Amino acid sequence: MPASQLLRLELKEDTKQLREQLEAELAECSEVESTYRNKVEIFMMEYGIWHISELDYPLRREFRQFLTGQIKPACYSIYEKAFDRIKQHSIHSQMRVVNSRRIQLKYENQVFFLPYHPNQELVRKLDKAQRKDELAWDFGRKAPEKMKRQVFSVLNYLLEQDKDRETLRKHIDSLKMFYDFCAGEAIEDIELLELQQYQRFADLLKPGKETEKNIGIVDLCRKILFLQAEEIHWEAHVWYLERFHFQPERIDLSSPVVTLSFIEVTHKRNRELLKKYMRYGLGITNLTIKNLRSEMYHVKNLLVELMQDEMADICAISSEQMDAYFRKQQERRIQAATFNKMVMGIQHFFDFLLARRYIEKVPFCADYYLKKAVPQHLDRSVELEVSREILQKLYRFPEKTRLMYLHLWSIGLRISEVCTLKGDAYYIQGRDAWIQVYQIKMKSYKRIPIPDALYKLMKEYLKKYEIGPADYVFQNQKGGAYKSSTFRSNMQKCCVENSIQNGEYLFQSHDYRHSIATLFYDNGVSLQGVRDYLGHVYEEMTRQYIDYMPRKLANANEEYFSKHNSLAASLKKGKE
Repeated sequence: MPASQLLRLELKEDTKQLREQLEAELAECSEVESTYRNKVEIFMMEYGIWHISELDYPLRREFRQFLTGQIKPACYSIYEKAFDRIKQHSIHSQMRVVNSRRIQLKYENQVFFLPYHPNQELVRKLDKAQRKDELAWDFGRKAPEKMKRQVFSVLNYLLEQDKDRETLRKHIDSLKMFYDFCAGEAIEDIELLELQQYQRFADLLKPGKETEKNIGIVDLCRKILFLQAEEIHWEAHVWYLERFHFQPERIDLSSPVVTLSFIEVTHKRNRELLKKYMRYGLGITNLTIKNLRSEMYHVKNLLVELMQDEMADICAISSEQMDAYFRKQQERRIQAATFNKMVMGIQHFFDFLLARRYIEKVPFCADYYLKKAVPQHLDRSVELEVSREILQKLYRFPEKTRLMYLHLWSIGLRISEVCTLKGDAYYIQGRDAWIQVYQIKMKSYKRIPIPDALYKLMKEYLKKYEIGPADYVFQNQKGGAYKSSTFRSNMQKCCVENSIQNGEYLFQSHDYRHSIATLFYDNGVSLQGVRDYLGHVYEEMTRQYIDYMPRKLANANEEYFSKHNSLAASLKKGKE
C-alpha cells in the first residue's frame, strides 16, 4: 500500500476517534437538549475543534456566523445559550479537582467573557442578563495597560463581593461605561483621574437618578484599588482612610472621616506638596483626623484660589499675595473663631514647608491676621413643650432611637458619645447609677450620674441583645459604632411621622446639651459644676451653652415687682 494512502487511513482513523471522543463529551452535557448539542457538534467538527474545553468567546462569535442562514435570527440566542452551557459544563468538570474559589484569575490581553469565569457560582448571578454580549470585556483593545489591569481587578472584586444580583448587574454596567470612557480618553491610571476628566465622564451620562449611580462607579473603583493594593498608594488623588489603622482617640467612630481628596487642586506641584503635608499629618502628628481634615480644607481652598501656572508653585508665593488672600477672606465676614482656624491651618502648612526646606521663611505673620474671638451666647435650648410632646409619643419610636434620645434628653451627652458607648458604661456606685463616657473631643473619660430609670432600661437592653462589656451599645449592621448621621435621620423622620410641633420641629441633637446646662444653672448648680458635667475645658464654652439671661431677667423682674407692687402703682403714688 502506498505511503500516501496509508497516511490517509491513519488520519481517517484518528478523526473517527476524535469524533467519538467529542460525541462522548457532548453527551455528558445532558442539561442541553440534543437539538442544540448536535448543532454545536457540527460546528466544532467543521472548525476542527475536538474538545469542548477549547471553546472560547472568539469561537462563540464564529458560531453566530455559522448559524446565519440555517436558523431564524430570533433563535440565535437560544443556540448561543446552549453553546455557553456546554462551555460551562467543561469548566465545571475541570473545577471539580480544584477549589475554584481559590483560583486567582490572571489578566490576559484578550476578551474576558464573564459566563466563562472559573467560579461558576459567581456566573449564576449573571444568568438573567438579556444581552450576553455586554458580558464580554475586551482587554485586548488599544488602551493604557495599567488602566486595563485596574479595571480587570475591580471587575473581579465586584464579582466576588457583590452578593445581590441586581447590585452586581448595575455595577458591571456602570463599570463597562467607565472602562469605555477611560479607553477613549487614554487614561493611564484611574487613581490619578483629573477633575476635568471626571467632569467629562459625568457630562456623558444622561441626567436623572441613574446618573448618580453611574458616576458613583468612579469612587467605587478608586476605593477598591486603594484598599486592595499591597502597599499604600500615596500618589492617589483620593485617600480612603479605612486603609489606615489610627489610634482610637484620633477617630470619631460615630462620624468618621472617610476620604481625603486632593483632586480639586489641579496644580500638580501644589497638589504633591499638599499630599506630603497630609502624609506627615496622618503619620507623625497626634491631631484627630477631623481636625486634620479641617486644616486640609483651609489649605486646599488657598491652593485652589491661587490660580498659579505650572511654572510657579506655593513655595514662590509672596507676602503681598498672602495679604491679598487673607483680606479677601475677611470680606466674606467669616466668624472670628473660624477665620482664626483658617489662618492657623495655613500657618501649619507653611511651617511644614519651612521645616522640609521647601521655603526659607513663612510669607506672612499669623498674629497680624488673628482676630479677637468674642464668645457668643447660643440660645438653643429645646422648648419644654417640644420635649413633653416627644416624650408622650416616644413609645412610637423604634427602640434603639428612643433609648438614644433619652441619653440626650436626660443627661445631655454629645451624640458622638451616645453612639460610641460601650457595654461597660453603666454601673452602680453606692446608691447612685453612673455612666462612663469617652469624650472624643477631649480625648478623655468623664463619669456622671444618671437617672435610675435610664440605668434600668439600659441594663435590660444590654441583657436582651447580649451586649458584652467591650461591645458597642448601639451598633450598626456590622457591629461597629452607630453613625450619628443615621440617628439624626431616624429622629427627624420620627418627628415628622408623629407630627411633633405639627411636623415643623427640626431635631438638633446638640440642643439638648444646652437644655441640660440651662436646667442645672437655673437650679443653683455653679458655672464650674455645669462645666465639669458637660466636659468642657473652659468656662467660656459653658457660658455659650447656658440660656441664663432670659430666666435671670425674668426672676429679677418678678422679685422687683413683688416688692414694689407694679409700675402703675408707683406712678399713682408719685402723683399723690
